[in-house]
Amino acid sequence: MRGGTRLDAQPERAAATSRLIGGLASARTFESLRDRDFRWFFIATLGLNATMNMQLLARGYLVFELTGSYAALGTMALFLSVVMLGFSLYGGVLADRSSKRVMVQLGELGGALTAAAVAVLLFMDQLRYEHLLIAAMAQGATSGMIFPALQSMPPEIVGPSRLQNAVSLNMAGMNSMRLLGPTLGGILLAIIGAEWVYVLMTALFVVSIVLFLRVPKRAPEPSQTSKRGGIGEIREGVSYALRTPTVFLLLALSFVTSLLGMPYIRILPGFVADVLNGDAAQLGLMMSVAGLGSLVGALALASLAPRGRGKLLLLSVAVTGLGLTAFSASSNYLLSLLLMGIVGLGEAGRQALNNVLLHTHVDDAYRGRMASIFMMQVGTMALGAFAVGLISEVVGPQVGLGSFSLLLVLTAIAAYALVPRLRDMQ
Repeated sequence: MRGGTRLDAQPERAAATSRLIGGLASARTFESLRDRDFRWFFIATLGLNATMNMQLLARGYLVFELTGSYAALGTMALFLSVVMLGFSLYGGVLADRSSKRVMVQLGELGGALTAAAVAVLLFMDQLRYEHLLIAAMAQGATSGMIFPALQSMPPEIVGPSRLQNAVSLNMAGMNSMRLLGPTLGGILLAIIGAEWVYVLMTALFVVSIVLFLRVPKRAPEPSQTSKRGGIGEIREGVSYALRTPTVFLLLALSFVTSLLGMPYIRILPGFVADVLNGDAAQLGLMMSVAGLGSLVGALALASLAPRGRGKLLLLSVAVTGLGLTAFSASSNYLLSLLLMGIVGLGEAGRQALNNVLLHTHVDDAYRGRMASIFMMQVGTMALGAFAVGLISEVVGPQVGLGSFSLLLVLTAIAAYALVPRLRDMQ
């Protein structure tokens, strides 16, 4: 009887243990959302991320529809990124010396005005490629104000103990909007036209501005504020990055991997149209599947303990490169959807872990400026997109994208083998 009792109890104990483990995992995954301030930050960021993803889809679609040129897509990305680079360095200085929340709201206001102007031109049937270039540069300026402040807010809201969880959850929110935004944008583009997509983007910017009012306004400590002035503070930040080996390695990795791994986003509208014979709705679905892969990756990362993060970062880079290499070789739409999900999974790990490790190792006084330098990876992404666009014009998008993807895989292997400081980061 005793043996039978123990055997009967074992399934119950196993089930109880399973429920307990499941509960703990769930609690760990969403731990940062217990913080009221972070909840409002998370919700406010959702509207901003939805708008950015819809804008990426709509502008790329309009440019390719107006020009039919991969080079035009790459040129637009280059214009946006050059302006963003110029503004983001000073945006990082402002984030270190003033309220990060106010910086985000001012940038969103500029984004709302730009989206509204494009909507008006579309309703008047007056939109030209040159207008989209101007809008891209305006977005570069506003993004240069928004993102250094936005990326450096989670550490001061949740503190270092929850940083990996908070950054991963924020990325999960971003990628949920990457999943829903392009789908909605693609449907609206196909059914009622681009003008209503831009109307919706304007409204989402305004909603996000209002929601950010619920996030406490924090100013930096006087002891953390430099007195050197704008240019001096930029130089001070660059000097700090160069003389701090761990920070330098993380920034260098972000630049190289963005150069090689991110150009696919800019040429995807043309790739879907020419290689996969897709339309706007299928383009939106493709971007949404990438967002789904990133969402899964970000939630998994939010559940993990902060150990072995350097190895996991390099593994994520390799997964992104391998997924993109296979994607570039595919001409089957369904297979390409699956591969794009794998790319999104790798990208979530690369972006979140690079960001978390950077904020873990940077001093508080330099947080905004390091976030602005981190944002300069958008410039290397634009250079990569420009190069891939030109190569695609000559030899086709599959060769152009595939060559960069293979280099990304080799970068991950070389960093793992040759850079132990990066590989062994915790």
